[in-house]
Amino acid sequence: MTASSEVRLIELTKTFGPTVAVDAISAEIPGGKYCCLLGPSGCGKTTTLRMIAGHEAPTSGDIIVGGARVTDLPPARRRTAMMF
Repeated sequence: MTASSEVRLIELTKTFGPTVAVDAISAEIPGGKYCCLLGPSGCGKTTTLRMIAGHEAPTSGDIIVGGARVTDLPPARRRTAMMF
């Protein structure tokens, strides 16, 4: 495991008005490992990826990459990418 690339999601939530798109997801993805988000259309997969990449601001929760909190950093400072 590469600690510098580990991704941690801590109670990550995103709402759009009264709609909860992502509901307090917590996950740890070890560095150097692949992770897949599987689920039906509309369950929050893309919204979660957009929050990790910095293209969508979470309503609450934290995103940790390589031990550093990146929740409020712009996409260019996160050293992440998004791929479908």
